[in-house]
Amino acid sequence: MIRSISMILVLGLAVTACKKDKSDATPATKTTETTPAKPEGSPPGTAAGATADVGVEAGGIQHDAKQGPAAVVKMAKGTVEVRRVGETEFTAAKDETQLHAGDVIRTGEGGTATIALADESVIEVAEVTTVAIASREGSADPASGAAVLAGLARFTVTERAPGEGAFRVYTSAGVVLTKGTVYGVGVSASGEARVGVESGSVDVIGLAAVDAKPVTVDAGASVVLAANGDVASPSPWPTDDWGVWRDEADAKIEVTATLDAHAAAMNQLSVNLKDAYADLSATADSIATFEANAAVAAEKGDTATYQASLPDGAATIDASFSLAGRIELLTWAYASHARLATDLYVRHPAKLETQWTVIAPHVDAAILWPKRFEVTAVGYLEPLRMQYYVHHPRGRMHAQLVGISVPEFYAKVEAPQIDHERVRGRVKTKIWLAPEVRFGVTSRPVWVSMHSADWHSRFKLSPAPFRASAGWYVRPPTLKSNVLLGANATGKFTSNLKVKAPEPRANLRAAWSVPVGMKIKVGAPDLALAAKARGNIKLNSGGRLDANVRDYGGADMQGKATGKVGVKVPSVDIKGGVKAGADGAVKVGGDIKAGVKAGADGAAKIGSDIKAGAKAGIKATGDAAADAKAGIKAGADVKVKAPEVKVKAPEVKVKGEAKGEAKGKIKLGL
Repeated sequence: MIRSISMILVLGLAVTACKKDKSDATPATKTTETTPAKPEGSPPGTAAGATADVGVEAGGIQHDAKQGPAAVVKMAKGTVEVRRVGETEFTAAKDETQLHAGDVIRTGEGGTATIALADESVIEVAEVTTVAIASREGSADPASGAAVLAGLARFTVTERAPGEGAFRVYTSAGVVLTKGTVYGVGVSASGEARVGVESGSVDVIGLAAVDAKPVTVDAGASVVLAANGDVASPSPWPTDDWGVWRDEADAKIEVTATLDAHAAAMNQLSVNLKDAYADLSATADSIATFEANAAVAAEKGDTATYQASLPDGAATIDASFSLAGRIELLTWAYASHARLATDLYVRHPAKLETQWTVIAPHVDAAILWPKRFEVTAVGYLEPLRMQYYVHHPRGRMHAQLVGISVPEFYAKVEAPQIDHERVRGRVKTKIWLAPEVRFGVTSRPVWVSMHSADWHSRFKLSPAPFRASAGWYVRPPTLKSNVLLGANATGKFTSNLKVKAPEPRANLRAAWSVPVGMKIKVGAPDLALAAKARGNIKLNSGGRLDANVRDYGGADMQGKATGKVGVKVPSVDIKGGVKAGADGAVKVGGDIKAGVKAGADGAAKIGSDIKAGAKAGIKATGDAAADAKAGIKAGADVKVKAPEVKVKAPEVKVKGEAKGEAKGKIKLGL
């Protein structure tokens, strides 16, 4: 048996070494973090051989006190433990323990936990179960998610708010995409998974064919995902509860063969992860180029060039988020196989010790892959989401609903609808496309980036009642299997990873070298205006956004943006007004000195009739009065009466080239 595992791992590494794609030349995520060098001649079973390609080192992530958690343990009974992303050790969890993306929670015999997520969905965790918190940046539209790595969990998913993405649950064999429903997910010791739907419906995508049409499972039905990722046809949900299903599924396996299968799965998934990250790196390069060209077009007012580049740019943004979804699925599938392998080993160490010496380093890699995804989320996906709101047709429709305003130049160019084949053509990896989401009226906030630090203090725990009179999980009084449930853990897994000190989350942004989000920055979301926009929204009979309605918020939502906008101003014309924004002094004629900071809320002393290419909010002094309220479009005529101001010369002199990076609050018209 040990020989078979060694051959699997050696062959897999040989396949990886022979690949001649971009991932061999450049780390796929382009992080600046160092990784342990693989000593020359290291066998594939060493820690260096298993983890060198991951791209990050072990070590936790510090979160700013202003950043609220992605989830909170609201109720912990019995043994409940948490392992922070990047860390190697589990520690005790209790009520109100805060959780962030990548954190893993596990329960022991008789232990249970109830977890609240930032979108107010609820996870009920059964005994001897391991779940993880997914990233809210893993999809274009923000959405909470989780992974069931082993055991059983039940999800009460909130109705989707307008502008929100589908809730995701990852397993060892596939992903479940939901729009607001109640269902259970189980992962047996073999890696086989089952989904049972109590209300609503879910879409299930198997790992074996992620680009295939999802399998829809309606209320009262269940579906089984084989350990290899194949999805069976839905069938009526039997009367058994989840405890019976897990016990019967685990009773069918033989532990040594199952451990072999988990080793082979981890090996293949590591190859797939490398390929997918290389593909994501290529899309990042394309998007950075597109963004830079779009910024130049905006500086020149060149709508034609921007419009011509928009279809490919938007398609690449779409493809990047689809790739991110696939990578997150591969990440948690790998972690699931590692968790199941570990659970088998610690309960049957005498039988599995020889095999374990080969597999253990690959289990260590399962600690690192979630951290790598978090680096990717912070460094690439967060700024990419802002580009989604600026350049993508669906993002444009959703921007107001989450309090994001699109700068005027980009907003006036209509983003074309994107063909699915164009999206798939932007990448080599097989991807699924974002599902259609049915929305409903809800007053809860949609957190685009940073969650409110105290959102969980107001949360009322309310999982849906189970469909039967008994609880959703009932442990069988007599177990058919003692593979996991009912087997004492007599062995122990100790990681060989060297753990660094925790690093501030803000530092992860610098670890991604592709400058996405540098040329076009969008301000922080205005949650109050977002709530107003969602209150005014019009949905069709299918719960979809009305594509014909462009403005959900009225004048208050028009062109309000903050942040840093890089602009280049080659000239200033007094008749044409101040063009764009210069962060310097503009000398006009002699009597007029205007320290105009475009987009900053500063005051400008300007005489005569000015055609305002400057932003809304300019205040004229003296006898001049400017009606420049938020919502004035750049380029519109603003007449300012200032009869006592004299201009001695029509000539305008600008010191230098007036390259402006206007800092502060910018108000742009839509």
